[in-house]
Amino acid sequence: MHTVYPELDAEKPLGEVLLTPTRIYVKQVLEVIKHCDVHGVAHITGGGFDENIPRIFRPGQGFSIKEGSWEILPVFKCLESWGGVPHREMFNIFNMGIGMVIAMPEADAQRAIEILAKYGDKAQVIGRVIEGENEIV
Repeated sequence: MHTVYPELDAEKPLGEVLLTPTRIYVKQVLEVIKHCDVHGVAHITGGGFDENIPRIFRPGQGFSIKEGSWEILPVFKCLESWGGVPHREMFNIFNMGIGMVIAMPEADAQRAIEILAKYGDKAQVIGRVIEGENEIV
């Protein structure tokens, strides 16, 4: 935990990087809810992709997330390679750089991104609602 890994692009030991406080999204998410047609919100914690995101959909709905549509932070790449964790399993353990998922019509996405940017948050569309089962591609 005291080792500094060059992949982290920081001169901090791994333990310090892992103890970075969680961002709190209350104000900005409430602002998005106020100005957009939000259908669901999921806070992505460890295991959040497979456990939390499905909770915001109705039966028969799922999600398709396009990996690569956001930056996977260096700390996750480091943990995957140095820990020998299978890539897909990383999504069951960590949030992989996604702190919050907000489901809304595609027409509202750009407005939400602009609102979040005012709070210093980098947001992007990472997927879409689909019929059937959940998938990450």
